[in-house]
Amino acid sequence: MAVSIARDLDFLEQSITALKLDYERFFSGDVKVPPLPARKSVEQVLRRIGNAPVEKVAERFRLQALQSRFTTFSDLWEKRLLAREEGRRPIRLAARPRVVEPAASPPARDASTPGSVKGSERGDLRSLFDRYCAARAAAGEDATRLRYDRFVELVKKQAAEIRKATGATRLAFDVQTRDGKVRLVGRPLAPPAKGPS
Repeated sequence: MAVSIARDLDFLEQSITALKLDYERFFSGDVKVPPLPARKSVEQVLRRIGNAPVEKVAERFRLQALQSRFTTFSDLWEKRLLAREEGRRPIRLAARPRVVEPAASPPARDASTPGSVKGSERGDLRSLFDRYCAARAAAGEDATRLRYDRFVELVKKQAAEIRKATGATRLAFDVQTRDGKVRLVGRPLAPPAKGPS
């Protein structure tokens, strides 16, 4: 039984990776129809394995990680499909965070992320945190231990370093994945253009 579970987990991992590529081809326009039959197949395998007894801790952990990864991708695909139907710009990364905790303190006022998260009086970095969690989960990492308050501190620390090095007052933060590593990247923004006096 253990051999077949390991084989099923390998197959499931390969199927999720292939499905992710199929969806990327669909969203890029290479394929006209979303890969719904392949998605249904992955869901069936997940249900079958999820209902089977898994004795080894490592296999249970791997199954949970694969379930989390598939859920993250599914949320992303649904949001991208909805955005496409509504004629909005496509969503690159989005997902619900696995752990939601209140912020210990608000981030720096002028820290911002392009498009979705602007550091204002409310100091909301939740959307950026959600994208960071989704990217970590999509990379196969355990995103359940990520904490919002620690994330805010990381953004503050990076913002202070960038300001010190560049003298910038306005910053933008984004989540990037390179070579399988997820990074939070901050950069200075040009000061807002002043209108005619």
